[in-house]
Amino acid sequence: MAYDPITKVYTPDYTPNPDAYIEKLTSKGLSKAEAASSARYQAYADKYFAPDGPGANIDPTTGGLRTPVSTGPTQAELDEIARKLKEAADKKAQDEKDAAARRDAFVLIKDSLKTYGFTETEITELNAFIESVITDVKIGPELAKVKLREQPIYQARFIGNKGRVAKGFNALTEAQYLQQETDYAQTLSSYGVGQLSSRSQFATLIENNTSVTEVGRRLNASVRRVKNADPTILENLRRLYPTITDTDIVSYFLKPVETIEELERKTTVAEIGATAQQYKMEEKGLAKFEDLQRYGVTLATARAGYSTIAEELPTATKLGNVYSETGITYGQTEAEAEQFKDSAEAKRKKQKLIETEKASFKGSAGVGDAGLSTQYLRRGSSAGQF
Repeated sequence: MAYDPITKVYTPDYTPNPDAYIEKLTSKGLSKAEAASSARYQAYADKYFAPDGPGANIDPTTGGLRTPVSTGPTQAELDEIARKLKEAADKKAQDEKDAAARRDAFVLIKDSLKTYGFTETEITELNAFIESVITDVKIGPELAKVKLREQPIYQARFIGNKGRVAKGFNALTEAQYLQQETDYAQTLSSYGVGQLSSRSQFATLIENNTSVTEVGRRLNASVRRVKNADPTILENLRRLYPTITDTDIVSYFLKPVETIEELERKTTVAEIGATAQQYKMEEKGLAKFEDLQRYGVTLATARAGYSTIAEELPTATKLGNVYSETGITYGQTEAEAEQFKDSAEAKRKKQKLIETEKASFKGSAGVGDAGLSTQYLRRGSSAGQF
């Protein structure tokens, strides 16, 4: 299977049998020495150029490299190639599926944040976090929620919860928080002050666990009883309680600085003071009106009472001056005590003046009740009026 340089013969059919090979060469005219030498060379060449020899890829006739003749891959090799191709295709399909799922998750999270009231700017600031969460295989949905709630922007959106927890209240879920905001907004709108709806306003109310019912009471006191009522009520509220300096009285009433009960009490005091002012009463001190409020005087009873006082007080004061020798003084204080506190002492003073007036006129010849100098003295003396 090599080219013999001695015989100049290429013997591809050579088989390792030196004796037979030597005899064959001798018959062709070579000496025994030459034939033996050629046999040794041929044996060495066969070994060198054998398929598993070091010259397997060398052409012995040219000394150049052989051009291998491919016999094609084996079935095992074909199966391995097919397996790798399928594996690559499956991986590509799964990667595309995962990428689509991440895109869907990203859109879903952004849509959810929009329903929570996040602005586009806030959502943009959360983009990097959202991307990191949905690409991290170690983070599941529940852990993602926990981590999202830890983000400063997210906490700022539901800032009322931080204050609630600090004050001993349970934090609201996102759904509960949003429902509270909706209820507050509807209540504010129903009182015509929807412009006060804001995150910060809602956060203050939520932080202080203010119910929608209480918000309604605060708005009723500030809007209907003060802002939209007689201007003198607001004037008296500020005059009697100078610490109320807010430009918008409704905003002040919505603050948790004072309880709703205290605000309603102050509103009633201001209503009493405003009514007294409207009927030209002289004494307008805070202590007086707070005292009347404690006795249960309301705006309605204040109007009725001061109307009567305004009608009768001038004459009563005049009679007190005329009959000063009786030592009876019947002024605004006594009239308020009678009208609003059902004071027996105030009633006694008024009755004494009536009797003194009657006795004075009856002492004159021909003068009856019809000749009394004051019309009010001809009335009955039932409680609350002459």
